[in-house]
Amino acid sequence: MKKNILFFTLLVFSTMSAFGQAYPDRHNTSYTDAWASCEEAESPNIKRDPGHWIMYDFGDQYSLHESTIWNFNVPDSTSRGINDIAIDYTIDGEEWIELGEYTVSEAPGSAFYQGDIGPDFEGVVAKQILISVLSTHGDATCAGLSEFRVNATVATSTNITNKELKIDLAANPNPASEYTMIEIGEVLADLKYSLIDISGKLIRQGSVTDSNFRLNTSTLSSGAYTLTVHNQEGNKSILISVINN
Repeated sequence: MKKNILFFTLLVFSTMSAFGQAYPDRHNTSYTDAWASCEEAESPNIKRDPGHWIMYDFGDQYSLHESTIWNFNVPDSTSRGINDIAIDYTIDGEEWIELGEYTVSEAPGSAFYQGDIGPDFEGVVAKQILISVLSTHGDATCAGLSEFRVNATVATSTNITNKELKIDLAANPNPASEYTMIEIGEVLADLKYSLIDISGKLIRQGSVTDSNFRLNTSTLSSGAYTLTVHNQEGNKSILISVINN
């Protein structure tokens, strides 16, 4: 079955202009189709210093995957574009988790601009994303970007059939720190995985397309997690221990 994908196009303004509009992966050069901050502010994440930041609120929990970033693309003002950034996400709007720090190339100020490949969120479940600007491409006062797009699916933790799937399932290493490799004896039709913490909170989910896949555990708090692979026929679960500083 083909997976239905939701495309979040996160823009401050919705009006598109001129030439770049004819190509879905190109971005125009309009100032009004960009976000810019010229005054530092307190961050929603208390672990971050005041600065330039933008937060995206999805209104619900989504499982996030690949992303694309279009930097500030206004001619003669591309130095305002983000250079080094930190990305945090939150599941519940309270605890922020750092995804990592990333570098975005300067935009060309051209309507042919197709953006940069952004981080792969690898199925993390989030309600909000916070992008904090650590440096720009030269502008000392303002920071900005044109667009941030992330592929996402609705996060669900419901209706997993109680019947046990007759497949092999293992994680190595386990306990894990940076990552663990999930090994599945057979990739069944419409197979998905869910990672749930000890309190029952859904942390991460996605589709299973390979008998071996890498599960990033570097951003997880130390503790026990249940990894469940499931489809309409049933499920199989293993316990994964995470040890991080």
